[in-house]
Amino acid sequence: MSSVDAYLTDAHRSLREQVWEFARAEIAPRIAKMEAAGTHTDHDLARLMGERGWFGVFIGPEYGGPAAGHVAKTILLDELSYISGAAGAILQAPLIPTLALLHRGSPEQKQRWLPPIAAGTLYMAIAVTEPEHGSHVIGMTSTARRKGKDWIINADKCFVGDSGIAHLYVVIARTGKRDGPRSLSAFLVEADQEGLEVTQPPLVGLHGFTAGNVQLRNVRVPASALLGEEGDGLDIAYTASLVCGRPNLAAVALGLHRRVLDVTTAFTTGRPRYGGVLADLPVVGHHLAEIKSRLMTGEGALYHAAHLLDQGVPCDAELLNSKLVNSRAAKASLQEAKDTHGGYGGRADYEISRLSRDIDLISAPAGPDDLQLYRLGEIARGIDRIQWSERYLARIAPRAPLA
Repeated sequence: MSSVDAYLTDAHRSLREQVWEFARAEIAPRIAKMEAAGTHTDHDLARLMGERGWFGVFIGPEYGGPAAGHVAKTILLDELSYISGAAGAILQAPLIPTLALLHRGSPEQKQRWLPPIAAGTLYMAIAVTEPEHGSHVIGMTSTARRKGKDWIINADKCFVGDSGIAHLYVVIARTGKRDGPRSLSAFLVEADQEGLEVTQPPLVGLHGFTAGNVQLRNVRVPASALLGEEGDGLDIAYTASLVCGRPNLAAVALGLHRRVLDVTTAFTTGRPRYGGVLADLPVVGHHLAEIKSRLMTGEGALYHAAHLLDQGVPCDAELLNSKLVNSRAAKASLQEAKDTHGGYGGRADYEISRLSRDIDLISAPAGPDDLQLYRLGEIARGIDRIQWSERYLARIAPRAPLA
């Protein structure tokens, strides 16, 4: 029995089996090609996941989705990432702006965009981060200025997940005074808008996934493209990041971490040494135990946070902790795994090398470890801040999880 089995329904277990079979049949044979392609999103893989409705995991039946919930999403990302971190990254990136659209979209916006997302024919991306400001969202210099009935957007965004396949962006830009509490707004911008350009700097890992630059130069959008109200941009960006972005990356890290354990176990139990196998050595057994312990801790933290969201319980601290614990755990276990591999840990033809490159890229998105620690430190000291998950849950009535 898994340490998270208490959080799962029979439908959750069935979903895990479906994803397990898909990942081995459709993703595993593509890994070599994805690695060779580098900075290129695997469009066929995105299409196959879209056909299964996984990009619409949060979307309700009224728009063609299953409203499967946060535990179901965690299962999807965990299982996909076990086979390929890039596959998990491809799926997780559009879920963040989709949640923002569900959270703050008008009835007209939802009716227009949610059905094709649920059908897997439209992919979203969120453009928040800027080269000079990183996680300091309130310091951004992107602007949107009203001109008649339209908005004119000028922005330079970076690390935009799925920029290689996105049809629709949520773009956060400044519409008010700098550093004002309601100085930012969010806009829905179609990828084929004149003045929008995408470039793809190379990533050292997660090959088959793109997190590129999106430049907007005098991009004109109608007033109906405003997501929420003017001044809601910070709320939209922070809510999407905390409720979806952080646990998404935690799930990718968890899947990669599980793979690290299995790859290391297979390596050490299959390698003869001193009349037995490498895993028989006490020091190697200690390494495997440490990896297993971290894995159980990270798994429990993540699934507990996802379960709380499905139950309608505000849980900012648990969401922050889920990313911190899983990011740290995957990195620490990776080092132990490389130690047990010896020189083979540095060879490109061993899987641990790919896992190393992928895990290195999981920490920074949705805020590095230091950012989670800063916020958790405030919570520990009783500093009263906005509960972003509470704001989300106030607008999104929790549905019954997969039964």
